[in-house]
Amino acid sequence: MKKYIRHVIKYILVDILFDILCTIFAAYIPVMQKELFDSLAESMLSRIPAIIAVYILLQGLSCVCVYICMICTWKTAITFEKTLKTDFIRALLKKEEQSFYAYSTSDYISIQGNDITAIDQDYLTPWIDVFRSVNMFVIYAVVIVVYVDWRIALAIIVSSFLVVIGPKITGKIMSDKRMEYQNQMAAYVNCITDLLNGYKLVNNFTRKNIFKVHEKALNTTADKRYLYGKSKTISLSINDAAIRIIQIVTFICACVLLINGEISIGAGVATFSYVSSFISPLESILYDVSAIQSTYEVRKKFLNILSSGIRKDYPTPQKVEKGIALHNVDYQNGSFHIRIDRLDFEKGKKYAIIGSNGCGKTTLLKLIMQYLHPNSGTILLDGKPICELDTSACISYVDQNEYIYHAGVHDNITIFDSYPDIGKQILDNFWSKNQDTIEETDCQKMSGGEKQLIAFLRVITKNTPIILMDEPFSAMDTVNKEKVQDYLLQSREMRDKTVIIITHDVSGKNLAKYDAVIRADGFRVNEV
Repeated sequence: MKKYIRHVIKYILVDILFDILCTIFAAYIPVMQKELFDSLAESMLSRIPAIIAVYILLQGLSCVCVYICMICTWKTAITFEKTLKTDFIRALLKKEEQSFYAYSTSDYISIQGNDITAIDQDYLTPWIDVFRSVNMFVIYAVVIVVYVDWRIALAIIVSSFLVVIGPKITGKIMSDKRMEYQNQMAAYVNCITDLLNGYKLVNNFTRKNIFKVHEKALNTTADKRYLYGKSKTISLSINDAAIRIIQIVTFICACVLLINGEISIGAGVATFSYVSSFISPLESILYDVSAIQSTYEVRKKFLNILSSGIRKDYPTPQKVEKGIALHNVDYQNGSFHIRIDRLDFEKGKKYAIIGSNGCGKTTLLKLIMQYLHPNSGTILLDGKPICELDTSACISYVDQNEYIYHAGVHDNITIFDSYPDIGKQILDNFWSKNQDTIEETDCQKMSGGEKQLIAFLRVITKNTPIILMDEPFSAMDTVNKEKVQDYLLQSREMRDKTVIIITHDVSGKNLAKYDAVIRADGFRVNEV
């Protein structure tokens, strides 16, 4: 967390500086009360106007300092949270596929929305409060010694140190309960996402039971929140009892000194004002330490996600000279197993992959893309192990459910201008809709065929030497399917590109368009 605190240290220092000034001004307010009572007791009425003037000045200066501190607090919190969220998303976008999918999208959303907020509110803010409280504690102690009585200051300080063990007792319990609640919140978000994504399945027969699933997840979340709230209540109760002990000790001490005539009535009045003011920073310290300790597991989880599974900087080939070769590749996941003794994809050739469901067609493409990693064997690109290369510039992959952003056609095709503009001529060849309105359209609301067309245009725009496609035309109408397939397999622009397509169209007319057909049940290659 030190890295992130450095981003906001200037705001924190200004905040603490003006908080010190505010505390000094506030600490002198009870002194004015003491001077008022003592002046009345000694019939020195001529001093009262000056006391009132100083009192008003102290209040005014305190207000100014409080305003500046509040502005700094807002700036600190916003900058801190923004930096955490920026680094979080940056880290996710740089993760390796297997590391990224260790958590669900809902988990990440929960961390972004809940955990980071918790780190801000219950880690950074309490740490700043601790510094403020220590300043207040020291300043009030000095003022009490100078203007009231050193014995009262000693009584408060000694009793204060005796009760700071409260957070040590409750902090670990709060941390565990908070983590359980945060994890359950992530599970609840997961549940809602899952149920709402399956809205098409809601009907008179399923609605009741789907609601029960949500209710069960909600009840579990509520129970976890209650247990966390209960542990927090216990912590606050222990802290409250500690504060009351200090009040009792200070009250008894002041009473004894007043009875013995060792302090004036004005000093006694100031003492009771100082007890409330002195207790406030101590109360904050007790709560803040518990809050900081309660975020330990949340911070640990957040920092682990930031640092683990980050993609290495491998060489990024721009061209392909030979092609892809798989040698003795073995992949197993549970009962699913495929074996590829030898399989070559030559530069410029067009390949169709066919086979029954579950025989390994999609797995083959995901192995090449490194979304999956073989248990043994080697996958080579131009004779180099593909696992030691960044293939983003030379291999494209698209499946039948390629993700489409909530954005216009241009942003979806170019991935927010990451790739060159596809050009109006090519777009006109494949897109029949009014060109003036498509940029105003949320592509998520388009039909399945239109989304697949956008995914195809995205691949064309990326312009890589190798293109892998998993059932890319399944939702397209016949006209667009023919256009897209002819462009991929027969156009001049695609002549030197290697195209590998999984297809369920095993008609002779379709397969005749390819240079070779690979039967995935044994990964046999048949030249067409």
